Amino acid sequence: MAVKQMAFYFDQNRCMGCHACVVACKDWNDVKPGEARWRRLSDTEVGSFPDVKVFNLVVSCNHCANPACTAACPVGAIYKREEDGIVIVNRDLCQSIKACAVACPYGAPQFADDASEPVKQASWAVAHPMQKCTMCWDRQAEGLQPSCVASCPQRALDFGTAEEIAAKYPTAVRTVVGFPQTDKDSNGNTLKSGDTVPSIFFKPKA
Repeated sequence: MAVKQMAFYFDQNRCMGCHACVVACKDWNDVKPGEARWRRLSDTEVGSFPDVKVFNLVVSCNHCANPACTAACPVGAIYKREEDGIVIVNRDLCQSIKACAVACPYGAPQFADDASEPVKQASWAVAHPMQKCTMCWDRQAEGLQPSCVASCPQRALDFGTAEEIAAKYPTAVRTVVGFPQTDKDSNGNTLKSGDTVPSIFFKPKA
């Protein structure tokens, strides 16, 4: 079990769908243009004209307390850091089996099977190993915010330990419109490993 669990916070009222977080994530992590998107923006329309609401949602890896990806990976390429609960993939071990992509409810595991993947590194076992959000652990080590949090002009994103987020935003909830079911895989099947317990808190759109 992690000593502490880092977590995200998302205010659905503040997000204007500008994609600044998506671009900043790609830029900082040198994710090439193409299929792979470590942070993704979606919107859900509810109601009918003239009474329509649009709910924006930005998601990445939620660094779950009980990550389905680690349980699903048959080669042990995905692990959870004990010091902060961040879920990491060892790209040297990944065999591109993609069981993690099926298991994850949130679409976090990314496989850039197109030309956007950098040239294969000698240490990789396959040409296109899984890649995903690292919660910018490298930035955190320098005392910086994750790139997505730092780039948001509306301050819709925040991060901290789960305890800090819960204390800072006491009315936060654990799901919003558009967020997947936390105990179902990408095909809608109940996860044998149980509820993922994603490390993200929300302020739902009023």
